[in-house]
Amino acid sequence: MPESLASVKNLPRIRLGRTGLDVAPVAMGCLPIQRLSPDDAAALLRYACDCGVDFFDTAHVYTDSEEQMGAAVAGGLRERVIIASKAMSDSYEGTASQIDESLRRLKTDYVDLYQWHNPATLGDFQNERGPYQALLDAQKAGKIRFIGLTNHSLPLAREAIRSGAFDTLQYPLSVLSSVEEIEMTRECTAYDIGFIAMKAMCGGLVPDGRLPAAFMNEHRHIVPIWGIEKRAELDQFVQLALNPEPFTEKMREEIERLREEFGDEYCRGCGYCLPCPAKINLPLMMRIIFFVKRHPAGSHFTEKHRQQVAAISGCTECRGCVSRCPYHLEAPQILKKQQKEYARLYEEYLTQQ
Repeated sequence: MPESLASVKNLPRIRLGRTGLDVAPVAMGCLPIQRLSPDDAAALLRYACDCGVDFFDTAHVYTDSEEQMGAAVAGGLRERVIIASKAMSDSYEGTASQIDESLRRLKTDYVDLYQWHNPATLGDFQNERGPYQALLDAQKAGKIRFIGLTNHSLPLAREAIRSGAFDTLQYPLSVLSSVEEIEMTRECTAYDIGFIAMKAMCGGLVPDGRLPAAFMNEHRHIVPIWGIEKRAELDQFVQLALNPEPFTEKMREEIERLREEFGDEYCRGCGYCLPCPAKINLPLMMRIIFFVKRHPAGSHFTEKHRQQVAAISGCTECRGCVSRCPYHLEAPQILKKQQKEYARLYEEYLTQQ
């Protein structure tokens, strides 16, 4: 297994904690490639490698993402990249099975970083026959190199850091994150744990990469994952890494404006609220007004979108989504507000046509 990977571009490097891995600051989140054809996904992933990107994050539960990644790096590319994946199971057997399935899909005999994916609690995980023990056994067998944890809970993240059991922590971090969350990333540094930032674009609420990239550049110990589906998106992040923009006072003012607009109770689009028994597209409908206001007029007033918004009326307030939401958002109430405002904006749009 490679101990270090050299970028083909002069991208700066970020040390991923005690793993000793030095990675480019343009880490690629491979959830969006689920929406691409196999040929398009392979072309994008290989293009990313040519641009100097060497850290790719996927998961067992991201439908065909692992298979897309495996097909793209088969052959000579595997030794040039760091692959991170995740198992989402609450049992030893389930986790072990998912690790083996990931290896098969990725067409590799090892994964560089394998992460315990968003457990609700840790419990006595170091002494129980559960997911963590399965990861340890896989590590001993040479199937994985390093063990990480992904989570959305600040108290649980801090518990994981202080346990000393994990090489990395992946957690949502963006321009909207709290002071406490930023401090937690520094605690990772104190424990020599690599910190990986997911949802760096606020779950898609921030449409342009300039502000998030400048913000991340202020925190050189953080490896941000950018969910990338198009070459243009990748090109922007690579250029911003090669030629970092200063984090200006104007950017600080923009962040304060975003905080005022979104508040603390905004949907990050993680999708853990699903499935919805009423077939409501919760991650989209919880944020539909934000997208209506930020995209070209009419782009979210299509028949398809109007049908999706109309489906909100079928909400039975079962509160299953609330119980599954990592941020405990009151989804039924938020959905009703989104539906009401959507109707108002749609009527306003029609009068302007």
